Amino acid sequence: MTSIINEEYLSYVDYLKSVNFDRILEILKIKYAGKKVILFGTGVFLDAILDNYNITDYLNIIGVSDRRAEGTSETTYKEFNLYKPIALRALNFNVVLDTSVLFEKTTKYLRRNFYVKKSVEIAPIVQIPFTDKFKQFVEKQKSAFEYLKTSKDIFKFLMYYFTLNSQELVSKANYLKKLKNIRSSKEPVKVAFLCSDTQHTDFVGLYNLLYFDKDFKTFPIIITPKQLLESEPVNEENMKRDVDFFNTFDTKVIDGWDRETNTLPCIHAFKPDLIFYQKPIYIKDDFSPYVMSEQALTFTIEYDTRNADFTALGSKYFRKQVSNLWKIFVNNDEDRKLYEEYTDISHKDVVQVVNKNINTAIVKYLKKTLKR
Repeated sequence: MTSIINEEYLSYVDYLKSVNFDRILEILKIKYAGKKVILFGTGVFLDAILDNYNITDYLNIIGVSDRRAEGTSETTYKEFNLYKPIALRALNFNVVLDTSVLFEKTTKYLRRNFYVKKSVEIAPIVQIPFTDKFKQFVEKQKSAFEYLKTSKDIFKFLMYYFTLNSQELVSKANYLKKLKNIRSSKEPVKVAFLCSDTQHTDFVGLYNLLYFDKDFKTFPIIITPKQLLESEPVNEENMKRDVDFFNTFDTKVIDGWDRETNTLPCIHAFKPDLIFYQKPIYIKDDFSPYVMSEQALTFTIEYDTRNADFTALGSKYFRKQVSNLWKIFVNNDEDRKLYEEYTDISHKDVVQVVNKNINTAIVKYLKKTLKR
């Protein structure tokens, strides 16, 4: 992968997977067979497409264009010819496929300035078939009624139907089932902590509180790479440093990342009831809150929302991850409002306010909620 991995990039990679972009390319291949294509927009979305899909196997692309090309002397973009918008007037092509986020603005810009002929079709590159849209609609109905069947709460069902997507409804139902199982068991609640950044170790206090509480069985802290993505090589020096760091506190810790399979086998071996994510944005799909909701209650803690990375909080990828968590703990109502605003999770019952002594308050909340 040639692009720098960041939150926006990850959100687009995730989005392309969710809309089955491979299938969309097959449809575009048939639709635009024999036609010359210009890609418009040299942003992160195009990078995500070009890095992850062999687009030239499907489309006859003669070049790329963008308004930003007007301020550069570059003539290529990722091995494609790069054209200033005004230069499009002299080119012979049939289709403009827009790779920007705001398709309507691109169409107005190209038409208003007469950069393309009237006969040229302008369309978004992501063209979701009606059958897929209908399938998504059906999936949401199934998810919604599964939640209703599980919760038997018509009021929350109605609220969630209009505020949650299909995945979020599935997560909610999974968490209700898990809560019921934990409450009906007399065994200690099994807890796993995933740590990817020793620079922020506020959760060690919570780990110790749970470790010495007979109502919980806390596994060794699982050290993971900073980003759980197959394309990123493991920084062995950092991993060793993180393990050594926790060992200095005499805290039980393991390096949980399997280099050969790029998996966290210990997560499945431990079979935890609770999973704490230190950095949910960097969790790859295999271990995302949505996937793990089938097995455990997932949560994270925002110890100081006002000093958070708001660029990350606002990204689509981050929003998807946190909206599928069981709980995000914060220690005041102002932080709750701020966090919900940036992550767009208001009315989703994810952010939970606990009192100022946040770690102790979380333990009390867990005991009460899990009936321990």
